[in-house]
Amino acid sequence: MNDFNALRDIPILIGAFFVLTSAIGIVRFPDLYSRLHASSKLVTLGSAGIFLGAALSFQDSAAFTRLLAVLIFQFLTTPLTAYLIAQAAYLRGLPPHLPGGIDEWGALGRAEEIAQADREAVRAMQTEEQG
Repeated sequence: MNDFNALRDIPILIGAFFVLTSAIGIVRFPDLYSRLHASSKLVTLGSAGIFLGAALSFQDSAAFTRLLAVLIFQFLTTPLTAYLIAQAAYLRGLPPHLPGGIDEWGALGRAEEIAQADREAVRAMQTEEQG
C-alpha cells in the first residue's frame, strides 16, 4: 500500500527536518540567546511546513482555513515572544556568550535603572497633562 502524496508529504518532511534541526540547536548552542534563535526561527519554519502539508491533505476548506489562521498567528507571535524573552534576559543581566564581542546597547543588567527612568517619564507626562 503506497500512501505517498508528494504535495502533502514533502512539506511535512521539510517541516520535520527544521524541527529536528531546532532541537539539535537547542542542545548544542551555548547560551539562551542563540537557543532562543534556534527555537523560534526554526520551529516556526518547521511548523509552517507541517501545517502546510496537513492543510493540503484535508479536502475541507474550513480545515485549511483554520490551519492557515494558526500558521499566520504563529508567524506573528513566535518571533516577537523570543525577542521579548531575550530582551528581558539581557536587561536582567544574563550575559551573552560573545567571545571578544561588543555590547552595543551597553545596558546589560540595567533593568531597574531603565524601569525607574520609565516611571519618571510617565510621572512627568502625567504632571504635564494635569497642569
